[in-house]
Amino acid sequence: MERYGELREAVEKVEVLDAHAHNLVDLDSTVPFLRCFSEAEGDALSFTPHSLSFRRSLRDIARLYGCEATLSGVETHRKSSGLHSICSKCFEAAKIAAIFFDDGFEMDKMHAVEWHSCFAPAVGRILRIERLAEQILDEEMCQSKWTLDKFTDAFMTKLKSYPLHFPLEQVSASSIAAYRSGLEIDTHVSKKDAEQGLIEVLSARKPVRIQNKSLIDYIFTRSMEVSSSFNLPMQIHTGFGDKDLDLRLCNPLHLRTLLEDNRFSACRIVLLHASYPYSKEASYLASTYSQVYLDFGLAIPKLSVQGMISAVKELLDLAPTKKVMFSTDGYAFPETFYLGAKRAREIILSVLSSACDDGDLTIPEAIEAVEDIFKQNACRLYDMNRVMGSLDSKKASSSNSLSIKSIPPPEDIVFVRILWVDTSGQHRCRVVPVKRFYEFTWSKGVGLTFASMGMSSSCDGPADGTNLTAVGEIRLVPDLSTKKRLPWSPREEMVLADMKLKPGEAWEYCPREALRRVSKVLKDEFNLEMNSGFENEFYLLKNVIREGREEWVPFDRTTYCSTSGFDAASSILQEVNSSIESMDVFIEQLHAESGNGQFEIALGHTICTRAADNLIFVREVIRAVARKHGLLATFVPKYFLDAIGSGSHVHLSLMENGRNVFMASDGSETQYGMSKIGEKFLAGVFHHLPSILAFTAPLPNSYDRIQPNTWSGAYHCWGKEDREAPLRTAAPPGVPDGLVSNFEIKSFDGCANPHLGLASIMAAGIDGLRRNLTLPHPIERNPSESDAERLPNDLCGSVKALYENKILKDLIGEKLVTAVIGVRKAEIEYYSKNKDAYKELIHRLEDCIWWVLSEADIQLTEKANGVDNYDIPIWVAL
Repeated sequence: MERYGELREAVEKVEVLDAHAHNLVDLDSTVPFLRCFSEAEGDALSFTPHSLSFRRSLRDIARLYGCEATLSGVETHRKSSGLHSICSKCFEAAKIAAIFFDDGFEMDKMHAVEWHSCFAPAVGRILRIERLAEQILDEEMCQSKWTLDKFTDAFMTKLKSYPLHFPLEQVSASSIAAYRSGLEIDTHVSKKDAEQGLIEVLSARKPVRIQNKSLIDYIFTRSMEVSSSFNLPMQIHTGFGDKDLDLRLCNPLHLRTLLEDNRFSACRIVLLHASYPYSKEASYLASTYSQVYLDFGLAIPKLSVQGMISAVKELLDLAPTKKVMFSTDGYAFPETFYLGAKRAREIILSVLSSACDDGDLTIPEAIEAVEDIFKQNACRLYDMNRVMGSLDSKKASSSNSLSIKSIPPPEDIVFVRILWVDTSGQHRCRVVPVKRFYEFTWSKGVGLTFASMGMSSSCDGPADGTNLTAVGEIRLVPDLSTKKRLPWSPREEMVLADMKLKPGEAWEYCPREALRRVSKVLKDEFNLEMNSGFENEFYLLKNVIREGREEWVPFDRTTYCSTSGFDAASSILQEVNSSIESMDVFIEQLHAESGNGQFEIALGHTICTRAADNLIFVREVIRAVARKHGLLATFVPKYFLDAIGSGSHVHLSLMENGRNVFMASDGSETQYGMSKIGEKFLAGVFHHLPSILAFTAPLPNSYDRIQPNTWSGAYHCWGKEDREAPLRTAAPPGVPDGLVSNFEIKSFDGCANPHLGLASIMAAGIDGLRRNLTLPHPIERNPSESDAERLPNDLCGSVKALYENKILKDLIGEKLVTAVIGVRKAEIEYYSKNKDAYKELIHRLEDCIWWVLSEADIQLTEKANGVDNYDIPIWVAL
């Protein structure tokens, strides 16, 4: 073995990614410690101490703890040391840098997935689809009301929400169909058979346990559709692992029908447990189907040494080394993670050494295989670039962390743009060469002056009264879950950033953090989430020369929903549509708007944090594609004072466990077709609307748009399907008569920071829920013909309302609100002195203001400061 010293060193030093595991439990859990060594239960568990793996594993644990090598000696040490101490020791020894948890395997006194981040720098979630379905059937409504369509709607809504869920990143779905009905899955199961299966399941006692094959096949197929749309892998339990299974039905060859289904040919499938005892069959599938990958967790360490060696050798008989992955399948006890990692290193070293002896591999090739099997294959498969965006930066940068440096950056990328939107609504970015980004910037971020959130739309310096100056620096840390390739510039990526004082500590002025902070209050106090969908109105302008002067004029002169207007811009809008869709943003519809050269793109609704992120990407796409075609796209609220303005109307609803609870359940909850919760929330928004305008209508020019009889919401009122009201309840097609599913805010425009705008709306709604506010009667005619009061008709009025609003200050953050007020006052002063300056906003707000940080800049900065990896100078060069 000495000739393999270099290989041994690679195996011992590699940091591993544990791609499938389960939650830990408290020391006083009823789960017996003997389960650490065996899958047996009940009376069969009593024979565990007589197994080969038990005796070997017990000695290894005792050696790690420095205690007596007996079961009682190890158990005594565990109790005296405490859970945190033994966890730290096990995870440090295992060199586990990232763990993905399937928390559908429920145990007594089980810790939440997030809790484990104390011991592993990277933590992700694997969603077990059968358990999700059972939870829905147990919790959502009375069993007698379930139909297959209602269940499907609830299940798909919930399933789609998980990849977007903050703060934990979902990395994969998983299925235990093998344990319930076998792997011969019918991907064309009929709705009739699935409905009958649902009836059969519901006729049994609670808690629900789904075992009907037709229903399981239906759930699996619908889940594959979602996994495909979100580009998430599907882990499938195969082979041994549960005493309920019929082992004959767990042979992965039964998956041939699924693997041949063209609908799912791009969805990557991971066969768990080495498919033991069907490891050869699994190896064949991985060699034959491009979408099949293998994971040998559970087989290691539960088998004997020769059994483990045999299983891994059989996997590698046919399967490419780029498709075989490590996991511990650890659960309940930290020792299972330690044993899984330790044993896997030993077995992989043995198998790869033998492969070198046989001439199958050279030593360098074997070392590459070590990196692939323990880390790189999983990094690529589960897209660790995205997953890292959900990590606590402090833990991610610890000495035990999985370095993204080890993940090769995309070969064809040159730059990565790091974006943020400031208080005045301007899109700004820093640009980092790809090598620097993946080696350093992804976790450390770039430096940025405090003054960045104090700038107005007219000045790149901090406004008076914001309490922000050029003294002080934050870190602009990329949120890798938002990273996208630029469709219009394929050799670049862009990513949204969070503002942090230091790793792990959010800056209170960060807009994205403000929205998350208020969202947490809504979730913690009321178990609610706010969904949002934006309508983007914008003008396409072309440049003409008149009498020697450059002018920007409308792209065309057509009217609302004009077919010829859409036809003229069709090639541009087709490119916009495909670019937006490539970023996983859903467009509901688009059309020509009322203004000459004006268009609207309506986005689908999603959880508000994602909706705000999506809006930033959509604005970037529209501007960039227009520029590519020699045009200028502008979201300025009122560029032509004698024409219709552009808004960014937003539709909002409230979700509880994936169900829309803004809408009344049966039409009788309130007289307005909304639930009591919905009315209280909307009443809060109504009450605080004058203050909200300081966020959603941030410029003096915004109030040139908010005028009577322009469908922009000029009066303080609300209405049912009343487009003159600033707040309108809506009932899109498919909503039962008499009910409303969401409400729209008209007084939101394209110059607003979307995160701050939504945070202010949500904060107002929270106040309505807390104080049980009620709505006045809805307006039933044109508000200008009623006694409804005007909303603030200028920015001064809304700033005054915000200044006096203690509730919004408390929920959003007083320091952040103070900065917003300071910036708004600067806008008022500048535009009052420069009446035509708003016209320059098409240039000021049209481009992402950016600066490229070259490798030379970085090296010079580091050299000048005498510090390795010193960050970039704080000022944004514009």
